[in-house]
Amino acid sequence: MQRRWIPAPYLRDDRSHRSRPHPRRHRCGARGTAIVERLVAASNGPHWQGGLTVHLVDPQVGRGGAIWSHDQSEVLLMNTTTCQTTMYPDESCHAVLPAQRAETLADHLAAEGVAPTDFASRAAHGRYLAHVLATAHADADPARLRIVEHAAEAVDVTGPADGPQRVRLSDGRVLRADAVALALGHLPTALSPRSQQLADAAEHHGLVHIGPANPLEVDYASLLGREAVAVQGMGLNFYDAIGMLTDVAGGRFEPDDSAPSGLRYLPGGGEPRLVVGSRSGMVYRPKPDLGAQMPEPWIPQVLTGERVLELAVRPPGVDHEREVMPLLLAELRRALDEAGHHALANDAALIDLLFPFGRRGAAAPGMGTEPHRRTRDVLRQALRAASEPDPAWVLIYRVLIALRIQVNRLTDLGAYTTDSVRQDIDGHLRNAFASWASGPPVLRARQVLALEEAGLLEFTGPRMHLDIDEGAGRYAVHGAEGTVTMCDGVLEAHLPPVDLPAYRSALLGAWRERGEVQKDSWASRGTRRRMLTGSIAVDGLYAPIGVDGTVYERRLMVGVPVSTAQPGSSITAEPGTGAQLLRHAEAVALRLARVGGALADDVPR
Repeated sequence: MQRRWIPAPYLRDDRSHRSRPHPRRHRCGARGTAIVERLVAASNGPHWQGGLTVHLVDPQVGRGGAIWSHDQSEVLLMNTTTCQTTMYPDESCHAVLPAQRAETLADHLAAEGVAPTDFASRAAHGRYLAHVLATAHADADPARLRIVEHAAEAVDVTGPADGPQRVRLSDGRVLRADAVALALGHLPTALSPRSQQLADAAEHHGLVHIGPANPLEVDYASLLGREAVAVQGMGLNFYDAIGMLTDVAGGRFEPDDSAPSGLRYLPGGGEPRLVVGSRSGMVYRPKPDLGAQMPEPWIPQVLTGERVLELAVRPPGVDHEREVMPLLLAELRRALDEAGHHALANDAALIDLLFPFGRRGAAAPGMGTEPHRRTRDVLRQALRAASEPDPAWVLIYRVLIALRIQVNRLTDLGAYTTDSVRQDIDGHLRNAFASWASGPPVLRARQVLALEEAGLLEFTGPRMHLDIDEGAGRYAVHGAEGTVTMCDGVLEAHLPPVDLPAYRSALLGAWRERGEVQKDSWASRGTRRRMLTGSIAVDGLYAPIGVDGTVYERRLMVGVPVSTAQPGSSITAEPGTGAQLLRHAEAVALRLARVGGALADDVPR
């Protein structure tokens, strides 16, 4: 099954409408919903002129989008708490348009008994998005702004760079629009050469191979009855797979105080033994169970905003390991010392916590020949600390979230050398940060450990890679210390990469063929060296750039495919953080309204 993507909305100047559309249930992804909400806010303001029609094109209309479908299994969980998600800008966003409402996900789910620090299901978030969009419909005056939905996919957008656009839909219709906004998430991609080899081997030998995909589009039932399945990846998609696979198998997790995980797994039948690993061996730690109230964000005292700006203008470019890593460690040491956690306030202890298998998957001291035991113990320790929660653990968690923001700022400012970005930031630091700050709820970590205790899961440690044993007709899984395990299935537990040439979107394919889009690159301010990223190149954050340098000003893009220009574009909108998702949504909404003639170019300010 191919993953669908969601373009939304498409704007057309239409001053003749006067009737309200028939009432319907309305759903789309977070970015599209945010743009519509901001358009409605603009349309209700004093500067709005005439009437416009917004065409919302969404193949998942009525379901909530590809990720947040309202009718998906309740098994899949968010990895942020309900109080950390909103669709309405607050003061921290410095919004130009008024915020007509302030209901967060926590507010919306309170009536269901969900606490602000609970982790809701993704289906519940889909219901929230549907509610926000339905509210926007109700708040819109149809004489000023009319919203029309199309249950289809946009397969092409054509038109001059600075003129009206034609949007061709999968159902054959064509919309004429003054401007187009594409609110995109993770797009389906062609398999990499290595993944294709694994897929070919599956077909030849009767094995099963599941490539990178949205967990909702994975056939987990195809893994049942297999003897052993290799799982590549130890991040959120891995934890999603645990929930979905055990659910499909009909297994149950029951409380068991005598088990280290606190659970006992009762198999449903047909579960394969899971052989789990990754290049780094870095398993994502569960997020701390913080009780009734989230702690205040950590304010850096060593790697401050001023220090970031000072580093960013150094002529030769910044080497992370030599110039920034000591500041990260100093920030952690200072925080732990001031809080009285002196035993952890030293570099050796911190490095062991951050990189339990060493940097870039190098062998960690004390790992010996037991990578499985080492990984299990790291996860058990993390579970205990997150469940209590351990004050030192929560403090490290808070500090690392703040430090990740600072490192991302350095990257965005072009401060690092390209070698440092490749080897240090992309090489291992992003994964280390993510394993702390982007982990799953405690429940998922318990379930993983319960499967390990039931003998249904083992860890390979770092440096995991797969070969195809043609003689045996199976996959050979290589892990740390040279261990080899034979498997008859492979699950690549990660999302498709951001890679313009590999995208299988019909629309982007048409743009590629006509040269109306190109890959972006990241530049180091110090060395002036550039490196390609796979992201789509845009001008001024939103407008795609063709291979001849043409800027398509009437096409505006937000989301994961333009992540070089919009870093952190996959992060949800959190209250009080100046959420990028909401700031970009307002900027795009204002451009749409101005191009459509509903707002003058200098209004509002």
